[in-house]
Parts: sequence; structure tokens; C-alpha cells
Amino acid sequence: MTTKTKLLTASTLGLSLLLGGTAYSASAAPVNTTSDAKVQFKSDETGTTKPTDPTKPGDEFNPEEDVKPTTGSLRIDFASALDFGEQTISGEAKDYYAKFTKGTDASGAEKFVPSYVQVTDNSGNNAGWTLGVSGTEFKNGEQVLEGAELTLSGTTLGSTMASKFNPEVVNTEVVVNGTSQTVVEAKAEQGMGTWTAAFGNTPGASATATNENVKLHVPAETKKVAGTYTATLTWTLTAGPAAPGL
Repeated sequence: MTTKTKLLTASTLGLSLLLGGTAYSASAAPVNTTSDAKVQFKSDETGTTKPTDPTKPGDEFNPEEDVKPTTGSLRIDFASALDFGEQTISGEAKDYYAKFTKGTDASGAEKFVPSYVQVTDNSGNNAGWTLGVSGTEFKNGEQVLEGAELTLSGTTLGSTMASKFNPEVVNTEVVVNGTSQTVVEAKAEQGMGTWTAAFGNTPGASATATNENVKLHVPAETKKVAGTYTATLTWTLTAGPAAPGL
């Protein structure tokens, strides 16, 4: 073997070692193929969302009262009944405050939370929504509690969603009457998921405490007879922001 042949053989061997002992062809090219990934969505028209704790978003809360949810992907999950208790007739103007909403937490322990409304938007179109409330007069048979005024105040939102999705309009004081009043308004790209609107934010309330954010004012001149006066509140949830002027 000549010296020139020896050098060429040594050079070829060195290159082979650098390439892991495998012969390398400069003409070899990578190959590729494709595969698919997919997800299928279906409408949440028949779904339900259980009430949650307005003072601890995401925590379980089971109201003692009947839960009467609406249906559809944009829905009202729960709305507290308002109970102002038993009061003695007075000839003076009086303010009465509602009891806290009674229920149990995930462990079954008794708990009281502020009166609240819970809304879920699982529509997926991110169009926003408007929650309004109206109410009838307080009546005891044919007897009307003339001039009585129901006020909901201290509206506080709760959700596990990021704060950037917070509904833009929150009316902190609403006087309930025969015309629907906007309580919360979520603009487009707001209000997705589940939200509570509580009147006040008082954790750890008791059975004997009352919520000053839910007030019934009865003027001095209002005629009153013994018995129970009741009114009906209607909560209305519509898709999209409120119309101008509402």
C-alpha cells in the first residue's frame, strides 16, 4: 500500500468515526407526513350550573330555598328570595332589611350569604348579556303597601374567571319598580362563564343578622293591616348589552 493510499484510508476512517460509524450520503433528505387534530363542540342548551358561594367564588353553596333555574346556554342559575321577617305595625316611616340567604357549604355546614343572583353564559359567542330586575307592588290580598320602596345596593360580582372578563356595568344601587332596571351589563367579550351578583359582601353572617344592602322602606303614611305582604321580582337575562338609554 502506497503512502498516498494510506493517507486516504486514514482520512476516510476518521470521517466515518465522526459520523458514528455510519456512511453518510449528502443526497439524503428528511421526509415528512401529516396527521390531524380535531375537537367537536356541542351546544349547552340543556346544561345546568349549581349555585355557588357569592363570597367565595367557585365554592359550593346549597340554598335552603327552592332553586328555580332557567334553561339554555345563557341562563339564570339562582335568585335569592327576599325575607324581611315579621315586623310590628308602626305609624312612623321605617326601613326593614332582608335576612341573609341560608344554605349549606360543601361540608354540609350551615352558612348564610348575602342575597344574590347567579348567571351562566356558556353560549360561546362572547356577545355579552344584560341582567335586569323589575317587581310588583307589595300586596296583602287587595291591600297594597302604598309607597313602599325596595332597594338593592352594594352589588358585588364574583367569579373564578379572570378579572379582564368582568362585566363593565354594575349598578351599585337599584330601586325595584314595575320597569326592568339594569343590574349588571356585560359588553362583548365579557361575562363568559359563571358570575354571581350579590347585594353586599358579608361573609360569616348569622341567622339573626340582616343585610342592609336589601332594604324595604315603608313611609309613615302607608296604611298597613296585619298579615303578610308579598311582591314578585322578575329577573330578566338577555343576550348582548342593554339598549341605549336602559
